[in-house]
Amino acid sequence: MATFIMLPNATVGTSDFTGNGGSSAVYSDVDNDNGATQYAQAASANDTMTFELASPSVAEEDIGSIDSVQVKASVDKFGLGNGQMKLSMLGTDADGATISNGTNTIAVPFSGGYANYSGAAETTPNSGDWVYGDLAGLQIKAINSFNYRGISRLRISYFYAEVTYTEAAADVTDNATFFGANF
Repeated sequence: MATFIMLPNATVGTSDFTGNGGSSAVYSDVDNDNGATQYAQAASANDTMTFELASPSVAEEDIGSIDSVQVKASVDKFGLGNGQMKLSMLGTDADGATISNGTNTIAVPFSGGYANYSGAAETTPNSGDWVYGDLAGLQIKAINSFNYRGISRLRISYFYAEVTYTEAAADVTDNATFFGANF
């Protein structure tokens, strides 16, 4: 098995999270793991942000099958009490059906530093197996689902989807030509 990640490349709709500059968070606030200088922050319960993802970095012909897709985030919690974050995948699959794998609720304790969190490793986008074309319509979403007495802050510095796949079998003809063998 092998993996690659898909980073946000566009903001979908309105983001309730704010970027470290004070305006609405955009995809570039969470496309690298640099929480000291770039992050998206949620100050209120139900603050939401949704992002489209960049094209896969692995070509379709190099993938035998897609085994799972998982939403991941690097998150820090500021203020009192514990926090909760909801992570989900949505969008449109290759057949035009809705991608909706439900929502994973993640407890985020006050830690004093960023920690990595993951949603469930989803083996299907809805009712069928993942196919390469499903990745083109994939979106990821984060919701600050709990705010302790209105005085806590949730910060996300890195937000992405990780794709686990089985590599395509090598073409025997190509290998024979490369190594000069005669079959």
